[in-house]
Parts: sequence; C-alpha cells; structure tokens
Amino acid sequence: MKNFIFFFFLILCAAGCDSNQNATDVPVTGASSSIQIVWTDPLPGAVGPNIMSPNNVVKIRFNSLMNSRSVIRAVSISPTNESVYIDTNTASPVEGTTFDFPLTPTPVWLAFTRDASLDSRFPAGYRIDYPSFKVAQTYTIFIASSAQDIYGDSLASQNSFSFTPEPYFRVTDTYPVNNDTAISPIYPYVSIRFNAVIDTSSAQSSFLTFSPQVGGTTYVYYGSWGLSWSLPAGAMFASETRYTATVGTSIRDVDGHVPPSPYSFSFTTAPYMVTAAYPTGNAAGVNSVLYIYCNFLIDSTSAASAFSISPAVNGSLQYNGTEFTFTPSAALLANTTYKATISASLRATNGTTIKTPYSFSFTTGN
Repeated sequence: MKNFIFFFFLILCAAGCDSNQNATDVPVTGASSSIQIVWTDPLPGAVGPNIMSPNNVVKIRFNSLMNSRSVIRAVSISPTNESVYIDTNTASPVEGTTFDFPLTPTPVWLAFTRDASLDSRFPAGYRIDYPSFKVAQTYTIFIASSAQDIYGDSLASQNSFSFTPEPYFRVTDTYPVNNDTAISPIYPYVSIRFNAVIDTSSAQSSFLTFSPQVGGTTYVYYGSWGLSWSLPAGAMFASETRYTATVGTSIRDVDGHVPPSPYSFSFTTAPYMVTAAYPTGNAAGVNSVLYIYCNFLIDSTSAASAFSISPAVNGSLQYNGTEFTFTPSAALLANTTYKATISASLRATNGTTIKTPYSFSFTTGN
C-alpha cells in the first residue's frame, strides 16, 4: 500500500511540473530577423533645425532586451571625418531595450552653439552646450548586424537611419532675445550667433539694420562664429522704444551657405530712470558723498534743479555720463535722517525727462 501511494505521488508531481513548465515556457532562441529597431530619435529622415534631444543624444530602441556591449560596439556614425562623433565612453542603455549615444564635437572644432528653443526646455541658468553640426550635412547612424540580444541572437542585417540637424545657415540666438523688454538704454551691445563659422568678408555693416535707425559698429567675435554690434561712445537708445534688428541674406558661412531669408528680432528699451543711489539705510558716515546712478546719459544742466535734500545741505554736484554725485561742503549732522529727491525734471542728453521721481533716505551715525 505504501509503495502504491508513493508511486501515485510521483505521478502527480511529474504532471504538475510539466504543467507549470508549459505555462511559463520562454524561448531562449529565435530567428535572427525577430530582432528589430522599433524607434529612433531623431526619426529617420528628420530635417532640422531643433530635431536633436538635449545634449545631442541619439536614441535607439530595440524590440528585445539587448546585450549592452554588443550594441555600443555595433553603432557608428558617418561621415567620420566631420566635427561630430559618437562618444562611446558615455553611450549607455537607458533600460534594456533603449540606448543613448551622445554626439560630441571633436576637440579641434572648439565651436559650440546655443539654441534658444532647446534652452527653453530647462530652468534658467541651466547650461547646455550643443555641438556644431555642419550646415547642410546629412549624418547616418549605422547599427551593425553584430548587435545581439541577451539570448545571443543578432540583427538579420546592418540597419541605418539618417538625419540632417542643420539644413541651412541660420541665427541660433541673440541678445537681447526676441521680444525682450526693459533693456537698458545705455547697454551698448547686441550679439548675434550663428550655427556655423562666418565668412568674415561677408560680415559688412550693411547686412545688419535697425528700425528705428540707430548708429553703431558691427564686428566679428568669438572665433569668427558670432557677431556683436555696439553703440558708439556717448550714444544711447531712446527710452521706451521698440527696436527691430534684421540680419540680411548677404552674410554667409565659410562654406558659402547663406540664410534662406532675413532674420529679425525685436526688443524694447526701459524708460529713463534713476536706478540706484548711495548711501541708504542706517549708520551712514557724516562725511558721506551721495551717488545717483541712471540708465541714461544725463543732461548736467538739468541735474541742479532736479536734485534736493532735506534737511537742506550746501554742497556741489559733479557729473560723469550716467551718474552724478553730491558732495556736502561740510560734515552732515550726526544721528540725522536725510531724504534726497530727484524730480521728474531730470533730463537725458536727448532732452527726454525721467518718467518718475526718485527718492532715497539714510540716517547718519554718531
């Protein structure tokens, strides 16, 4: 009887084990053609600008859990003699089916561009440098058939996909940025950056224009891949005025590419105003000199009548472009609160008065 029960138990065990194996059976081999690339970023045939992920990471997703080393060794980029290559040291799987391949510029290129559209995806101050893709260059990513999944199966054949990140010569970013407001009227520079090295012979003053017109000088800077425009000494922008800068199509890069159309961006200046003063607060020295700072070039003839201080103090005014000082002729009273006011009659050298009066106060020490 005991032998019969033991034999019956073995039969039940065998049947149960077979049933579980059939229910959870996973094939460990398969046809090579079962491994496929199901998605890439950029997409095959994508044409820029703004098609690249942040930091120019190329992404490849497979339909199977892949052997990481075999995938990283199997991926390459063409052309291989240009400014961009795959940084295999940082290429890595995101998870078992998806891989990141950062593209990095060669050290000899040493040119980075910024892209305002991509930068806007990140918090302010988050620094991102984008490698410089060659204008009108199509890049092809190859995935060799040596790429294997974790079961040892390979791609049926070499795969590839192509994309063109920078199809034309273009402006990548500017300062001020388009539609920027409250730009200081005395800030003397406008900067413009491109996605390729500029042919300096084409960088003539006539290709950059402003409306309303304002005089200035244009010059190439930062290794010939950007431009800066500056106001002449002793000049300033009008207050509360919207300026539009336009880059014409006469400019070209060193390979002869020109922008497909003019590029314009606009900015609006701030009103003329007093921006800061010194001293303020408590424990000011009794021999303090008062400093008043403005965002415009001051008409010195208007400052004397615009400035007042209470309690009244005798003293002299001196001027230096965008600031003036008041030097008391004798020591100030100790432990006394003074209030200085600059009225709205203070003018800029172009005759425009400040928009609002400005006051500040301070208290002297012992």
